[in-house]
Parts: sequence; structure tokens; C-alpha cells
Amino acid sequence: MYNILSLKASLTGVVHGTTLNKAVNLNGVIERAARQLLSDVDPQETKRILSFTTPIFQNVYTYALAPDVKGNKIIDIRPQTNRANRVYNQSYDQQFNLDTAQGRVLQFNISWNSGIRMLLLDNPFINIGVNVNEVSSLTDNGTWIAGGDASSLTTDTVDWVNGGGSLKFNLTFGTGSGFITTASQQAVDLTDYLNQSTWFLWTYLPTATAFSSVVLQFGSSSSDYYSISATQTQAQTAFANGWNQLSFTWNNATATGSPDISAITYLKVLWNFTGSPQTGVRLNDIVCQKGEIMEYEYYSKYLFRDNLTGVFQETITDDSNQINLDTDSYNLLFNQTGFLAGQQLQGGDASFDVGFFENEYTKGLTRHKGLYKSEVQKPHLYYYRPNRTGYSLSRRWNR
Repeated sequence: MYNILSLKASLTGVVHGTTLNKAVNLNGVIERAARQLLSDVDPQETKRILSFTTPIFQNVYTYALAPDVKGNKIIDIRPQTNRANRVYNQSYDQQFNLDTAQGRVLQFNISWNSGIRMLLLDNPFINIGVNVNEVSSLTDNGTWIAGGDASSLTTDTVDWVNGGGSLKFNLTFGTGSGFITTASQQAVDLTDYLNQSTWFLWTYLPTATAFSSVVLQFGSSSSDYYSISATQTQAQTAFANGWNQLSFTWNNATATGSPDISAITYLKVLWNFTGSPQTGVRLNDIVCQKGEIMEYEYYSKYLFRDNLTGVFQETITDDSNQINLDTDSYNLLFNQTGFLAGQQLQGGDASFDVGFFENEYTKGLTRHKGLYKSEVQKPHLYYYRPNRTGYSLSRRWNR
């Protein structure tokens, strides 16, 4: 295994006796060379396989993505065991959104929003679970009432996620928490979901920074229930202004009394907040799902690793740091580093060295691309053609 010390020693031996002391911030030069290498090729040695931090669910599209994923360089997404003959294809942003509405393909998308990168994933074939309560009306499934700092509870048929409506209310700061609840919804049997499932709900937060947590309670009565708290979104990001999908892992719940999981009739959602009053908080669509355990394979942008811990890293912290490359790929890094360092050394043969390393890097790059094809799932687009009833899916192609 190559490391930073051996790379520096090898460079010293090929710069015509010129020491590397003249190179300013040599570690920075190596890091620049690493970034150039990674932008030109997908080295096989940088492949990594990582499990999703949560199961994958139907109609839950946003998931945390490892920080070292290089761009959109996903190779494969698959179940950890018992893989079926299914492949997730990468889509562009617009195409992903169009297809989630149709529920027809396995797809994923690497998406950026306000500087935060997430993995969007759609599998319409996973079991949908149980829609416990759509929370779309004050009386359609149980009678909902407000309490604590919550007031002015109404049905909103304009701004909602599912079911044609949501419940809207205001929070006036007093105790620091407000809730809405029903104790009379239609009984739901969740025996098969006990401690094996995750609950989801959608809540609209007017000023996200004012909220510290959202608590879900569910059970067979107001004295027999489970309670779980969420302090971030389902995608493990901070609350955002607007609609947030929250998740609650049943296995982490605290039980009060003796809830009858075969007859869930009681629901309560409580918002803990600080600061100014909040106008137009909303709740919609409470579901319970089991999900599927999955993993993804990708190319990492972290070219170095700590010699003691083995942790992958993007920057150099010590000369003992290992380089995550084998012979062919390492030679590319060596020649690119020599090219960049030669521009600083300014010796009598500096111009020769720069040209030599540039030529060697170019030849090595061509050879590497021929030997080691990238296995990235490239984004796809659909081509549509009109028919008598609208538009039908015709074919796919890469862009």
C-alpha cells in the first residue's frame, strides 16, 4: 500500500536533484492532483459499499447520502440479501419527480437543495404498509381537537400532501408546546408491525428554527400509548420551512400503560417550540411501514485514509496517510503530482519535468480508461410519444 511519505520520496528521486523544499504546501499539491485524477477517471480502488442508515420505504423518497460519494457516481443500489431481478436507474431531477407521480419505475437521483446533497430513491414495489390516518379532515377519521398552545384548528384543502386536505392550526407561545389529537379514529391492527416498523407523518413548519422537536403518540387510549420524538427530518436533516416528512422508529418508542396494538384508536402529535407565535402549522398523512434493508455501491472522492484507524479522508493529515490506489492508478497520481509540483520548483530542468509528467499522465490516463471502464449508472431520460389517450413511454437513452 502506497502512502504520502513514499510518494514524496519517489518525487524527490525524479526531479533532477532538486529538493521538494521549494514546493509550497506540497500536501496541497498532492490533494490538487488527487482531485484532478478523480475528475478524469473512476478508480476501481475507490469503490465502497455502504448500508442505508434507515430501511427504504414506499412513498418516502429522501435519504441520507455518504459525504464521500463522488458527484453522482452511484454504481448499484440493492437489497442486502435476496436480490430480485431489479435495477435502479439514475434519473434527472425533473424526470424523477414525473415518475414518482406515476409510480412505475425503480429510480434514484442525486439532488442538491440549499447546499445539502441527498439521495432520492423511488421503489413503487415495496409494501406500502398501513395508512393509519390521512389527517385530511377534522372528522373524516375520528374527531381531531387542539390543546396546549395550539388553537384555531381547521381543515385546509389548499395546502396538503395526501388525501385532499391537511389540518391547520396556530401556536401561541405559552407552555412551549401545542398538540392536536384524536381518540376516536377507526381501529387499526398493527400486531405485525410491533417494533419492526417506522411511522411517518408530514408537518408544515412556518419557521423551522423555532421548533425543537415533534412528538408522536399512538395507542389504544390516552392512557395507553407509545411515544416517540423526532428532532430532524426523515432524511436526517434539520427542520426546514415548509413541509417536512418526519420518521419515528417504533423500536425506540416509550410505552405508557398497556397499549393494545391490535386496536390503535388514539393519535396525538405535539410540537415543542420557542419564540414568536407560529401561524399555519399543518399535519397530514400518518402511516406505518416496515421498509426494506438496502445498500449502495459507489465511487468515493476520499483518496486517502488514516494509517491507524483506516478511516477514509479527503485531505492529507500526516505523511503516514495511505493512498487508496493500486499500481496503475497510483502512477496517474504520481505523474499529476509531478506535473503540478514541477510548476513550482523552477529549476534548470523544470520545464522539461513539467512536459514529461504531463505527457506521462496523458498516456496513463488513456491506458487506464481502456482497461478499467467506469461502472457508474448514468442518468437516463424517457422519450414520450403521443397516442390517443395521452403520452406513452417509448424508450430510454443515456445523456
